[in-house]
Order: sequence, then structure tokens, then C-alpha cells
Amino acid sequence: MKLTKPHAAMFASPGMGHVIPVIELGKRLAGSHGFRITIFVLEADAASAQSQFLNSPGSDANLVDVIGLPTPDISGLVDPSAFVGVKLLVMMRETIPTLRSKIAKMEHKPTVLIVDVIGLDALKLGEEFNMLTYVFIASNARFLAVVMYFPTLDKDDEEEHIIKKKPLAIPGCEPLRFEDTLEPYLDPNDQTYRECVPLGLLYPTADGYIVNTWDDMESKTLKSLQDPKLMGRIARKPVYPIGPLSRPVDPSKTNHPVLDWLNKQPDESVLYVSFGSGGSLSAKQLTELAWGL
Repeated sequence: MKLTKPHAAMFASPGMGHVIPVIELGKRLAGSHGFRITIFVLEADAASAQSQFLNSPGSDANLVDVIGLPTPDISGLVDPSAFVGVKLLVMMRETIPTLRSKIAKMEHKPTVLIVDVIGLDALKLGEEFNMLTYVFIASNARFLAVVMYFPTLDKDDEEEHIIKKKPLAIPGCEPLRFEDTLEPYLDPNDQTYRECVPLGLLYPTADGYIVNTWDDMESKTLKSLQDPKLMGRIARKPVYPIGPLSRPVDPSKTNHPVLDWLNKQPDESVLYVSFGSGGSLSAKQLTELAWGL
């Protein structure tokens, strides 16, 4: 009897900061653990960085199967001026029927579903198709602790942190300074807050958390997340630190004028500012930012 490979489906949010880590995790599961990997990702414009990356020869697409899903029309669901994170959340939520249909038509259905932090609504598909479900956190354990703790705050704690700007005490973790609080968590009256904060309640519905970190990097937070007397009482599921996940450097891109310039600068003399794959500034805006720095 021929043994079949374990099959994991992964649901990636659009944008390079989401797609690249998901693909790197998929490659690791395929190359080191013998998984068959199917990655579902929302289709982007052909000229976008995401499309160019997925279609490039060096993306190791042979290790994973990437299936594009049509981007849903959310114009009637979200205000055009809404925070980009809210738009992504709604897009991912509206894509679930298509994802469900794709999985249902698979001859060899996945036994595992891995979603990233914007695709949490898809966790419910686990029960429908008898799949184990995991949340992949591409950032760190600190993020996981914060987003799961926020929905548990009472009005007094919320006011102390958001209105009075006091540090937020998180069980077993370093306090969260107001200055370090994610923007979507700053205004309880805003749609962004109402969309993002309740998502923290969905994390424990998964079978576990796969986090791009390691014990020496975040030992205190990881211990708290697994201690039933601390954050473990909220997480309630195993935490798997599998980091660091990093993309190998393409040798063909090491000889580049920008890298040549960087290599000539003194150590610790350059500040790197990233706007993400979806960010863009005009020359005037970039100049103003440079003057500000």
C-alpha cells in the first residue's frame, strides 16, 4: 500500500509581508517534513510585487502548489477611506466561500489548514472538512500575546491604557507601552478597532499556533503563553516557535548599486525604512520624510 504525503492547505493574505513568510513555511514543511503543500492566495495585479515574486523562477514554486483566488469586490462593504487592514480582513472573509469550494473539489483533501492572522475567519473550515487548524504568526510571540489579551480587557483597563496612556499589564509578559500599541487598537469607537479586537477571540479556536520566533528570542512571552496560570489560560492551545524563517538571498541580486553603496557606509550609520509591498510615496513625500528624519 502506497503511503500518501500529509497534505496541508495554507491561506495567505495578500501582500509580500504575508505571502513570503507563508511560502517559506510551506517550503520548510515540504522540504524537511515531507508535506504536500497547497497555498491559496488572493490574486493581485500582474504588475504587483506579489505577482512578480510568485511568478519568478527563484520562488521555489516547485516545492509548493500556489492557487490564486479571485479578489472579491468589497466596495459595498467597506468605506473607501477605511484602514487598509480592515479592507484586507473583509476581503479574506469574503473569499472563504471560494476557498471552501476549492477544497471541496480536491481529490486528495488536506488534513491540515494553516491560516495567517488576517485569515482567522477561515478556521471554521477545519470542522467542515475534518482538518486540524493552526494560526501562523509571521511576526512574533509578543504580537500573539497582545492580540489575544486585548479582547479580555474590561472598560477600566481599556480606559487606563487607551485614554490615560498607562502601560498595559499582560500576564507573565513585559507591559505594553501605549506608544507601542498597534494603531487599530487605539480607538474603541472606530470601525478598525471593532473589526480587529474581536479577532483575538478566534485564535483559541485553532488547534495550535505556529510562531516565527524562537525560545532564546522571546523566552518570557513563550513561557507565559504556555502557562495555564498566565497567558496560557487565554491561548489554551500549544505554541510552536519555529523561527527564524528567512528567505535565502538570491546570489544574482547581491551585486546591486544600492547594496554596493550600503557596504561602503560605516557600521550602524544607516536607518532602513520599509513601506511594505503596498506602500508608495511620491518624490516630494520621500524628501519630506528624509528631512523629518
